Formats: sequence, C-alpha cells, structure tokens
Amino acid sequence: MTRIYEHARPVPEGIIIEDYTEDVEIGLLKTGKEADVLLIERLAPDRSCLLAEKRYRPPEQRAFRNDLAYRAHRRIDGKRRDGDRLRKPTQGRALQLAMDRKSRFGRSALADRWIAAEETTLRRAWEAGATVPFVVSRAPDGILMEYVGDRDAAAPRLAQYRAERGELRDLFEQLRANLLVFARIGIVHADLSAYNLLVWEGRLWVIDLPQAVPYLDNDEATDFLHRDVFNVCSWFLRKGLEIDPEELFVEVVNALFDHQMQDLFRAH
Repeated sequence: MTRIYEHARPVPEGIIIEDYTEDVEIGLLKTGKEADVLLIERLAPDRSCLLAEKRYRPPEQRAFRNDLAYRAHRRIDGKRRDGDRLRKPTQGRALQLAMDRKSRFGRSALADRWIAAEETTLRRAWEAGATVPFVVSRAPDGILMEYVGDRDAAAPRLAQYRAERGELRDLFEQLRANLLVFARIGIVHADLSAYNLLVWEGRLWVIDLPQAVPYLDNDEATDFLHRDVFNVCSWFLRKGLEIDPEELFVEVVNALFDHQMQDLFRAH
C-alpha cells in the first residue's frame, strides 16, 4: 500500500507513510470518556514504526454530550450569527435539524464531524509548528497519528509527570510557545489542562483537540481560553513555579487579536 503526502514540515523521523504492508494492533494505551487510544505497529518490508490510533466510541456511548458551545460555529443551516458576520444559508438544514435533535442519524453525523474537526485542527497546528502529534491518516472511527513514547511506555500526562524543579520553567515556556502558535492560526484548545499535555524526553506535547474552536467564529472562545490558561497554570503554581496566569492570558489574547486583524485585512 502506498500513500504519499506533502507537508511544509518534514514528516517526523521514523514514521512510515508509504510502501508499508500492514498495520497491526498491539494493545490499548489509554481509555477515556470519548475515545480509546491503541498502540499500532506499522510494518514495511525492511522496517517498522509505532503509531497511535485514537478510536472514538460510538455516538450513543460518548459521555461528552453537552457540546453545543463547542460546535455552535459549525452550524450548516445559516441560522447562527457570529459577531458581525451572518452565515449564508446552505442546503444543510435537514442535516442540522437531525444533529440538533440528536437522532440516530444526527448523532452519527455529529460524531463524524467531531473526528474531522480534530483531524483538521491537528494538521493545522502541526503545520504551524505546534508540538502536537503528526496526523498519519484518518481511521474508520478516528485518527491514526504519531505515537509519543517508546515500546516500554507511552509518554505520561503532565498531571502524572514528576518534574524536577529545574524543568518547570522550560516546560512552562514550551506551553507558552504552543499557545502562541495556536493563537497565530486563530485556534483555542478549549479543554486544556495538565491531563491534555504529555511530556516526553523534555518536550511538552499538546493532545486531545476535538473541541478546539476558531477564535473568530465561536462566541465562547475567549472564555474557553481563559479557562485553558488558568487550568494548566494551576499545575505549575502548585509545583512552586512563580508565574502570572493573567499575564499569559493577555499575551495570548493579544496574539489572537493580531491574527484577527490580519484576517480582516486579508478579507478586504
């Protein structure tokens, strides 16, 4: 099987994206409310690599049902006004109604759009330079992506990571840098905490992005960002690092505002 992709950034070293023979499921890495993450070994004639497959649960089994605020900007029926911009009517009214009513078909459509949203956000963030897993391909019920860890263990979440005091400042600066990269592409994570960050060999990785929202198009984006910043900063504060969450929040908002001005300038 051969798949060829072009990327502005080089594909991470060791990842096989073409001329492989099969993907073999090794085992379960993590189970969550919305999805499980499985370890996959991709086999090629002369080598192999480890990948992670995020496999979403069926819509009726998902726990994250109060998701309206996270997907309001994704409406397809033309009824929602975002700021000063009125969306043009589309042919999607019947589908939007099914999703609003959470019918069986509507739940299935919502689940598919949720996965697609995470895949798109991961790709955009990775291309922009954020430390997020590289997306290899879309899987039937999720996303196949770069695995963070080794054969012995997956990377720990920041919440469980035993950081040395000398590491804290560097980890925080990596967090700041990633938030600014997201800001430069106009994206707010919207569910960031020490549980959605991994640490591996000194690098801080941002994960779990299905609920990420575009700053310009979601009315709750500023509140989501404020919550993100204070949630993750609380971990650093508890570890004894002297930081100002409000200062970081203002810096990221300013970066998002710069993105907004650039976006408006390009529109005109």
